[in-house]
Amino acid sequence: MKPIMLATDGSPSAEAATREAIDLAKQLGVPLLAVSVEHHSVPSYGYYGYAEVVAEMRKAEHDRVEKVLEAVWDRACEAGVECETLPLEGLPARDLCEAAAQRDVRLIIIGAHGWGRIGRLIHGSVSTHVLHHAPVPVLVVHGDDDAVVADAPSAAAVAVV
Repeated sequence: MKPIMLATDGSPSAEAATREAIDLAKQLGVPLLAVSVEHHSVPSYGYYGYAEVVAEMRKAEHDRVEKVLEAVWDRACEAGVECETLPLEGLPARDLCEAAAQRDVRLIIIGAHGWGRIGRLIHGSVSTHVLHHAPVPVLVVHGDDDAVVADAPSAAAVAVV
């Protein structure tokens, strides 16, 4: 069975996507592949002790990704969903699309921060890139307003109806 791929960074919008992915995987009876990409933002200047600072930043990011994936794995298992985790390192949008192709997933579920045009211009948009470049269908879950997310019917509920 082809798994559903959850792309997560542990953010609030990723939380909404995580709920949706676990719910949909359970409803469809398919495994979940939880993927998170380590993003390394390194200062562009050097100084005494620079190598140690970079090493600490990389370790902190690695630990963060491991914790995010462990939390998703725990939640999926509690829901009775088979789950595999895949930590990656590199460029998030590109690496998520490549992982989807390599793992032959049926669907990618990803959260959207809900930034406006200016925010996307400054920060970029991983979900937009994945939406336009993924080799499989993509479900973008908005997580801007917790009340709206809590009251909205899930894609799994819609799929069952």
